[in-house]
Amino acid sequence: MVIKVYTSGISGNKEVKKRQQRILMIMDSKNIKYIAIDITEPGNEADKQFMQDNAKATESKHPLPPQIFNEQEYCGDYVGFDLANENDELEAFLKLPLSATTTPPT
Repeated sequence: MVIKVYTSGISGNKEVKKRQQRILMIMDSKNIKYIAIDITEPGNEADKQFMQDNAKATESKHPLPPQIFNEQEYCGDYVGFDLANENDELEAFLKLPLSATTTPPT
């Protein structure tokens, strides 16, 4: 299971950049392995198309980075990620198996 974070390296939108950095920082701090895919890099056109076809758009015509997938399965966007992190539900959001140290809620 590989977590894929679709990002944009040339976004002029400061909010998009901030959200991308926060997701990657949290993933690093929790030792969650992931692949960051910059959809603006040459050769990543198929990845960009996959993200746009499979992520859920909210306000815009096309979903904007960052978008998160577990392999081919859509997990969510920054808002969902941030909420899951705040509620200590990140493993479930990322569709990861619960770690052995995690006790299920009663």
